[in-house]
Amino acid sequence: MSTRVRGYDIHSLEAGSAGDPLVLLHGLSGSGRWWERNINGLATRHRVLIPDLVGYGRSPLAGRVPTLDAMADLLASWLDVLEIEQADVAGHSMGGQVAIHFAVRHPQRLHRLVLVDAAGIPRPTTPRHVARFALEIAPLWRWGDPSFLRVIVGDAWTAGPRTLLRSIGHILRDDVRPLLPRIQAPTLILWGERDSWVPLSHALELRQGIPDSSLVILRGAAHMPMVDRPEAFNRLVLRFLQGEPVGA
Repeated sequence: MSTRVRGYDIHSLEAGSAGDPLVLLHGLSGSGRWWERNINGLATRHRVLIPDLVGYGRSPLAGRVPTLDAMADLLASWLDVLEIEQADVAGHSMGGQVAIHFAVRHPQRLHRLVLVDAAGIPRPTTPRHVARFALEIAPLWRWGDPSFLRVIVGDAWTAGPRTLLRSIGHILRDDVRPLLPRIQAPTLILWGERDSWVPLSHALELRQGIPDSSLVILRGAAHMPMVDRPEAFNRLVLRFLQGEPVGA
């Protein structure tokens, strides 16, 4: 499905019709395909909507790569077009960073928030550090399950170096820490135990900064726990969205 939103054509997948809407936001160099191991499980109780963020997947770039807060505003406009007043939102990595901005800029649109190995804790932004960051995320073994690498490579190729580099710049220049105390929605932070480039210390900082939040570390998972441990991931997210206590 393609939806025209403020000059952009946003492609999305949809599954399920029962329960509250649940929006899944992919990370850097990704697409909606990053959630393919979770769709069926989550759609048993939710209307699951998975957009390709602008510049990724099948959502073409029109002009510059939107900043993270602009992407959050686009998400709100997209929900307007779909006539969805409020939704649960789960964001992975860069998608988690967008979700944090969405939670603060559009609090009335958010029911519950799930942050999955979310970016947003700042790193140095000198050219040397930007290059180092790009090299850190390049080794595919850092992303987890080797059988998923074809999807990662294909999506990175589709996005292209221009989009990736500008998105990396947005990620590195953004600091979500001042936003965290302003998040009103109940928040679950899910983190891969073996994530080697968004460290566990960032998860602990998110947990400390977000008032109504809890943290679960998924053992054996790397940067993409929804891919590495899909059954456990789905189970935890569904429990949380039902209002059950999850994590600590």
